[in-house]
Amino acid sequence: MEKGRKGNHGSIQVGSTMNMNGEATFLEKHCSPVARPFFRLGIALAGFILWVALQRFLSGVLGFIENCILNLSVAGFIALIVLFPLWKLVPEIARRSGRRNGWTAIAASAVLFIPFIFIAFSSGLEYAGAGAEWLLFAAALFLLAATEEIVCRGFLMDALSFRKIRLTGLLLSSLLFAMLHLGNYNASFTGIANIFLAGALFGFMRLVTDGLFYPILFHWFWNLVTGMIFGWNVSGHDLLPTIFRPLTHPPWGGFGPEESILMTIGTLGAIAVLMKKYYSY
Repeated sequence: MEKGRKGNHGSIQVGSTMNMNGEATFLEKHCSPVARPFFRLGIALAGFILWVALQRFLSGVLGFIENCILNLSVAGFIALIVLFPLWKLVPEIARRSGRRNGWTAIAASAVLFIPFIFIAFSSGLEYAGAGAEWLLFAAALFLLAATEEIVCRGFLMDALSFRKIRLTGLLLSSLLFAMLHLGNYNASFTGIANIFLAGALFGFMRLVTDGLFYPILFHWFWNLVTGMIFGWNVSGHDLLPTIFRPLTHPPWGGFGPEESILMTIGTLGAIAVLMKKYYSY
C-alpha cells in the first residue's frame, strides 16, 4: 500500500474518493466500494472515446487546415472540452498544475536528452534557419503535447488509478498513450514500446512534481528539439520546419529516435531518477 501525500490542503490518501481540495467526489457520494472500479473504467473509456470521436469530427470541420500536425493539434486541443465534466467525477491522484521538485524533473530529462544532443552534434548539422512557419509548428507541437498529457497523464491516469494503487493508472494510461501512436508512419514494435516507456516517464513526473506542468513542458521540448531543431522524424512525423538539417542519417529508422535502443536506455534511466525521488517520500 502506498503512502498518502501531504500538500497545502493536508494529507490526501492515495486512492481516496476526495479531490485534492478535500471535497467529496461523485465516487464517494454515489458509488459503493465494489462498484467504484467499474465506474472508473466506464468513465475512462467514455471520456477517451468521446475525445477521439470529437477530435475526428473537428478534424473534418477544420479540413481547410491541410497539414496533419496543425489540424490534429487544434482539433485535439478543442476536443478536450468533453473530458473536464467527466474528470470531476473521479479523485485526482496529483494536482493538475503543481510544480514541485522541478530540479528532479530536469535531472531526469537530462538523462534522456544529453545522449541525443551528443549524437546530433557529432553527426553534423547544417543550418537551415527559422521563420514564421517554424514558430507556427512549434506552437502546434505545444498544443499536441498539452493535449496528450491532459488526456493520458491527467484524465486517464486519475480515472484508472483503482483503489489505493497509483501504478494501475500510470501503466494503463501509458498503454493507451502508446496505442494513440499505432497509426503513425513507420510505427514499429520498438518504437511503440518506447512510447509506452515515455508515458510511464511522464506519469512518474506528474507524481513527483505533483502536476502536469513539467510533463507537458518536457514532452513538448522533446518533440521540439528532435523534430524542429535537429531535423529528425518525431514518432513517424516528418517534413517539419527545422533550424538544422542532419548531414548524416541518424542511427534509427523512419519512426525517429523513439525507436532507438538509446531511447529505451535513456527513458529507463530517467524513470529511475524519478522513482528514487518518488519512493523517498
